Amino acid sequence: MDGAVSSAAAVETGGDAVLPAQRAPGEAGTAGTAPLRLELLVHGVGGTTPEAMLESPHLKQITGDSMSGTYRRWPDQDAEQRPQDYAGDAVLEAYSWAKLTSGAASRALWLLLLPFMFANLVHWMRPPGAAGARAGNLRLYRAYSALARLLAVSLTVLLTAAACEIAMDLAAWQCAADSACVAHHSWAVFALGGHGGWWGQPGRRLAVAALLPLALLAGLGRLARMTWSSYERVRPMSAPRTGDAPIEMERDGFWYGVTSVGRLRPLHLAAGLLTVAWTVLVPVIAHDRQADPQRSWPGIALLVLLVVLGALLLAGLGTGADVLPPRVVLAVAGALTVFVLADAAWNRPEWLATGTLPGEERGFAALVAGQLVLVAALTGVALTLARRGRGDAATAVDRKLTIPSPDPDAPDPQDTGFGGSSATALRGLAGPATALLALGLGALFTSGAALFTAQRLAGGGAVPQAVPLLVWHASGTTLLLPVLLTVVVRLAVPLVRGRRSLRGPVLAAYGEPADTDSPRTGQITTALSGAGLTDAGAGVIGGLAVVAAAQLLVALLGALVSGESLAAATADQGMVGSRLGELLQNLGGWLTTAIVLGLVTLGRSAYSSAARRRTVGVLWDIGTFWPRAAHPLAPPCYAERAVPDIEARIRAWLGTDPTRRLVLSAHSQGTVLAAAALWQLDPVTRGRVALLTYGSPLRRLYGRYFPAYMGPDELMRLQRDMPRWDNLFRLTDPIGGPVRIPAMAGSPAVDQPALPDPLAFGRTDQYPILVPVNGHFDYRLDPRFLVARDDLLSAIAEQQAP
Repeated sequence: MDGAVSSAAAVETGGDAVLPAQRAPGEAGTAGTAPLRLELLVHGVGGTTPEAMLESPHLKQITGDSMSGTYRRWPDQDAEQRPQDYAGDAVLEAYSWAKLTSGAASRALWLLLLPFMFANLVHWMRPPGAAGARAGNLRLYRAYSALARLLAVSLTVLLTAAACEIAMDLAAWQCAADSACVAHHSWAVFALGGHGGWWGQPGRRLAVAALLPLALLAGLGRLARMTWSSYERVRPMSAPRTGDAPIEMERDGFWYGVTSVGRLRPLHLAAGLLTVAWTVLVPVIAHDRQADPQRSWPGIALLVLLVVLGALLLAGLGTGADVLPPRVVLAVAGALTVFVLADAAWNRPEWLATGTLPGEERGFAALVAGQLVLVAALTGVALTLARRGRGDAATAVDRKLTIPSPDPDAPDPQDTGFGGSSATALRGLAGPATALLALGLGALFTSGAALFTAQRLAGGGAVPQAVPLLVWHASGTTLLLPVLLTVVVRLAVPLVRGRRSLRGPVLAAYGEPADTDSPRTGQITTALSGAGLTDAGAGVIGGLAVVAAAQLLVALLGALVSGESLAAATADQGMVGSRLGELLQNLGGWLTTAIVLGLVTLGRSAYSSAARRRTVGVLWDIGTFWPRAAHPLAPPCYAERAVPDIEARIRAWLGTDPTRRLVLSAHSQGTVLAAAALWQLDPVTRGRVALLTYGSPLRRLYGRYFPAYMGPDELMRLQRDMPRWDNLFRLTDPIGGPVRIPAMAGSPAVDQPALPDPLAFGRTDQYPILVPVNGHFDYRLDPRFLVARDDLLSAIAEQQAP
């Protein structure tokens, strides 16, 4: 690679490029030698190291920085100067992006922002709509995106409201006003009104307590800006396009999120500031109207300004056209918040805090009701799009598995029946279902934090009370127990049945006697049955979404009707009723707290354990793959760094010599990154790249849940422009599978015959040591993989230069 390419890589990656000692630009190699071919490896989940990919401890970094980059074996670093040495093979290079999604255990705190991540996914789960109905589709697309953005900002408001509930209501309003609570917590002595201190007045306590949610917003804003600078500000390369109009994944700037994140970030922070100001201002106005109505006019004027600014903010998010620049909205919201805190700190010696913080109950009820209305509207739009586009969805696949034989002379099954349905997940309602999961999880975090704080503050006879809606929601967490039990049963029954039904086919495929009784049989059938459970994921998501909706609705109605917690509402229902209400409330509170703490523990252990990171990394990599188009405070999009890196490397390699070819060899999530990079290339450049995918979730996960971006038409468009695409999979793989793209005229099928796994049933001369069931990993160790790779390299070597 030449020095100009290395310099370009330094700009692309945002870091210091590693400059290899290679030939100068324009030196395409010795005349008469075979054209150089590069095999660029892209790993998947689990953080495979470059040393493992290249099977060598002695590597040279070619491009990139400490976060991501390409590597070669040490002897291959100057391959461009010795093209004759690679006439029979390809230069091997590995792209590593593992550090973009892993790191210190402190990153587990991102798990607390899971609701934001789910909200961002909603935007990308839009059904594709009807082919050819561009005008009608655009109106529905805009409505869907607007609703997704409004749902996202409602979660920012919910998070801020949770911090306000903890700091202002439970601590500053209730505990600090109760002598028993203050006696039990020495830190609150200074705030007790009886001590005569400046902080003793409720308004001043609220102003000081507001610093906690404000600090939370400042931290989120800083974190979003840091990740924005590291990820979204990587400007991709661009090239002129010819031919058909670009699809969404081919659009210039798709992986350049500086515009969307830069616009949404101040709007979400402004929404948080308005939430803090509202929480402080409502009790101030309530007191002033009772004590001296004339004194309430400044507060009412501020309240009107808050409402007007909030309306402008929501209008901008809903229409996509800002009435005011986002930074102006944020500045005005900040100024209003300062005025509100100053008004609250005004001297009101007669003010005493009693009960719960005024406005909290109605505020949470209005927020949850608004969220449910938004989900209902989103469901209507998604149903309309799905109904119009349903003809584009493939029918479900429900056939018995055909187990491939490890015998190379055995015929390959034409269709193994593996990979589940190709239809859009949940009939196009995956977006609304994920929105309900985001709202349910956000409410779970909020109620869990509030109840945990209330329990910690209780003591000495003081019992601070969280908002009834949050108590009702936590109590409803017990609904998860029967649902989770049902899910376990629904998954366990097919697993057990599969083990039994697959026993005969497995023994037949491996040429073993039908009466063979070996633990090996159970090991293989369990892997085969377990791999199919992934295809039941849509049903699990749908079931959890129904529970989340029911829990929110019950909490809303229970709080509005009773005006008190579940235990208080059932206190006069006799011994059985009161005990049952108290049991459900206590059990739900403990379950809610345990779920939140469990997620944090899981996140920390996942970053310290490679095996556990592989297990949970799939969902995390899917969630953080897409740009932050709906929620700017979600975990950062690593693909906005990785996709431009891969794209730039392909352009750099092919751009210096028209005879060069490249094989993009990708595994697991790396296949999605590879496809995304190829979509960004112009058709001519794409025509010089062959694609080898293995363990790919492109259709099985991405095509079903994100059909407007990676549906069948988009995958066929990708195949059409490339000289060759081979896809390998195993029936034991719970993540990857076939892509089911029809073969182009004169080209081989994309999906190759399923690889047998394991390679042998027992001990053989070729495998004297029992070979493992590899499932999703170690594809490159399979002999048939090596055959497919060599075949692909030979095919592109025969391709004529443009």
